[in-house]
Amino acid sequence: MNNGKITASSMWFRQSMRLLHHELRRGELTIIFFAIVLAVATVFSLTGFSGQIKHAIVANSTNTIGADRVLRMSAEVEPSYLVKSQALNLVTARKIETESMVFAGENMLLTELDAVSDNYPLRGELRVKTSLAQAESVIANAPAPGSVWVEPSLLSRLAVNIGDVIEVGVAPLTIAGVVTDIPDRSYRAFIAGPTIILNIADMATTELIQPGSRLTYKYLFAGESEAIATFEDWLKPKLNDAQRWYDAKAAQNRLSRVLDTSEKFLSLASMLGIVLAAVAVAVASRRYGQRHQATVAIFKALGASIRHVKKLYCLHWALLSCLSIATGLVLGYGLMLLGANAIASYLSLAEAPLTMKPFLTAIITGLLCAIAFAIHPIMSLVQSSPLKVIRGFSQEKTARFGWHQLPPLLALFLLLFMFSQDLVMSMALLLGGILVSFLLLLFGRGLMSAGRGVGTKAGKSWHLALANLKRRASENSVQLVSFTIAIKLLLLITVMKSSILAEWQQQFPDDTPNHYLINISQAQIPELQQFTEENQIANQGFYYIYRARLSAINGEKTISAEDVASQANSSEQGSEQSNEQSQGRRGVGRELGLTWRNELPIENKIIAGQWWQEGDQQGQVSIEQNMAERLDIKLGDELTFRLGSDEFTVPVTSIRQVNWQSRQLNFIMIFNQSVLEKFPTTAISAWSVSTQDRDKVYRFMANFPTITLMDFAAIMAQLNQIIGQVSVAISLILILVVVAGSLVLIAQVQASMEERERELAILRTLGARGKLLRNSVLFEFVALGAIAGLMASMGMEIGVYILQSQVFNMTGSFHFQYWFVGIGAGAAFVGFIGMLSCWRLLNLSSVTLIRRTM
Repeated sequence: MNNGKITASSMWFRQSMRLLHHELRRGELTIIFFAIVLAVATVFSLTGFSGQIKHAIVANSTNTIGADRVLRMSAEVEPSYLVKSQALNLVTARKIETESMVFAGENMLLTELDAVSDNYPLRGELRVKTSLAQAESVIANAPAPGSVWVEPSLLSRLAVNIGDVIEVGVAPLTIAGVVTDIPDRSYRAFIAGPTIILNIADMATTELIQPGSRLTYKYLFAGESEAIATFEDWLKPKLNDAQRWYDAKAAQNRLSRVLDTSEKFLSLASMLGIVLAAVAVAVASRRYGQRHQATVAIFKALGASIRHVKKLYCLHWALLSCLSIATGLVLGYGLMLLGANAIASYLSLAEAPLTMKPFLTAIITGLLCAIAFAIHPIMSLVQSSPLKVIRGFSQEKTARFGWHQLPPLLALFLLLFMFSQDLVMSMALLLGGILVSFLLLLFGRGLMSAGRGVGTKAGKSWHLALANLKRRASENSVQLVSFTIAIKLLLLITVMKSSILAEWQQQFPDDTPNHYLINISQAQIPELQQFTEENQIANQGFYYIYRARLSAINGEKTISAEDVASQANSSEQGSEQSNEQSQGRRGVGRELGLTWRNELPIENKIIAGQWWQEGDQQGQVSIEQNMAERLDIKLGDELTFRLGSDEFTVPVTSIRQVNWQSRQLNFIMIFNQSVLEKFPTTAISAWSVSTQDRDKVYRFMANFPTITLMDFAAIMAQLNQIIGQVSVAISLILILVVVAGSLVLIAQVQASMEERERELAILRTLGARGKLLRNSVLFEFVALGAIAGLMASMGMEIGVYILQSQVFNMTGSFHFQYWFVGIGAGAAFVGFIGMLSCWRLLNLSSVTLIRRTM
């Protein structure tokens, strides 16, 4: 009896193992196996790869501030700050920034002085050439005491060479080399002139540190991320308004925008990869349940209990899930390594740590998908009756809406929330997906019904194909939704990638200015203009600059936000004088840079009113759109400005849209010439100087010591390098998502094979020829793919617009050219996969087909 119990208790285990082994050999579990493998591998590779890319991009961006974090202040730091950083094993460096005139003989030049400690920089590379004949620059730290590194433009502008002595303050310092790369150069808004790097030990010798001197003290910190975070938590509460603690993303708006956009895109791509994986598991699980109903019915017919069948298939599914998850982890890790090797020359991931997050996320994803999508198939299998063996296949129709849909939806929500950590976004994506799927079902049924009418007027193959679409409308609707979602997500990622890269590229077109000239007198303009024309240097002309304050709008005095806050505090104390002063309209609160132009500047677009004609004597002003909305200014409003001791009033005759992302010279207020020409002023200009023309420009500008020349070429090079790295990363993530979407399409096509086997057997028995059957199957899949592509393109357009306007803060746009891509790719891919899957069936004889469907 004991042996009987042991045999009975272990029988289900042996049967489950035997069934798993048998079906693995026959290939019956191929679809469900690859579906879970796909889910785990996709999530692992996308999570791990995108996480490493984010870390590497952020790590590389720290090179642009020379450290992991920077503390910027106007005085020396309290010693306790440095003591705390040392306790956390953080490395620190010091830097003092100021402006000063330097002298070489009778020549002098206003420069930017950077006094740095010996271990500067902590991140990135300071590269110098100790000889102009030197081909490659070398990595360096601070120059030795008594010497300096200088930017190349200083040599020509001061007429000096490497080895000469220049006077910085009262200290004679030797030029030891020219600096080619400064890691943190891009985070100084306006540079007074060429940069000189000296050892911080020489600052006392220069005697530039005096009471009232304008100095910026920077303390650079680098170390382990956990230590940095701990130090940051300790330090931030101790900082005042005059002290700034920042990282690479907070250092500059332009770089921050690139990093934020790339992180959002990588997160979006990974989340869509999860959705695709979940769809693949859902499709494969449904097919699993359908294929095993007859097997379960046979077990029951032979006397197996419901408990026995339940244990058998639970173990069967659990073993399959574990095997699939393990395989998915290995495959996902391999894909991640391939991605890392593919971008090794663009972005090094060697120092990017592989955390446990991708492992845990992938395992939980596999378990959630396997359990959530297995509940309904397993329950259906357990309830299968022996009568289904007699019928050959189930005649029962699964309810379209019911409790069985709740576990997959909850699982999908948990996956989205686990990855995004955003409850609102996860809920919005889930509810939006349900709504879109419902609309797709209705729209798809309508298109398939309309297609049958068209098919009656077409050839026999098309007629049969479209008739099959209509007849299997319920099954095809599910396939159609799966196809549509997969194609839509692929189009969505492709279009967003193109939009993001196009926006970044628009910021830096070929003729983007990289040198800015300020303090140009009117007498100097003709000579500068002649030089640009003779040397074919692209420029935006010369803008006269006036500093003025907006003092009234329609005669109502303006006040700043600071004034409002101050007056509010005073009013709480019952000050009648404050109540009188508080009456006023909100203004800008600062001086504005004004200019006049006869022609509308580039990157400006009139959205209301009209531009003036050259020679108009009536005063007019054009205002930028955002400022007009902020101050509630409309066409015809009268604006009063105070320029020095003078005051003038002009009407608003146009409102402009300005592309502030470009590096063009842009202005909030632009006047016609008659308003400002009577006031004395200086001009500014923006030039695009090629590398081969730089020395020529520097030598020429040495004749104009009063003009400040700001060189942004190196800044743009740093930004372009980061944008290039992000672009490659985005492209590789896109490839992974495309692979995931393609496998979803394959899984969905495979899910309908049993039904098609029965149809082909019947048609062959009725005498249908092979060519007719092949063409009808091809045309059916092509039609299904084209309908899915059309609906996917429409859904993509809506999704892209929402993402552009609400998530990525981009200007919304339409992409009708991708509609042809969606329709064509859907028809071609689904048609190809369908024919490939059915090709073996189409070549089977009628007898074989009938035997397979019995």
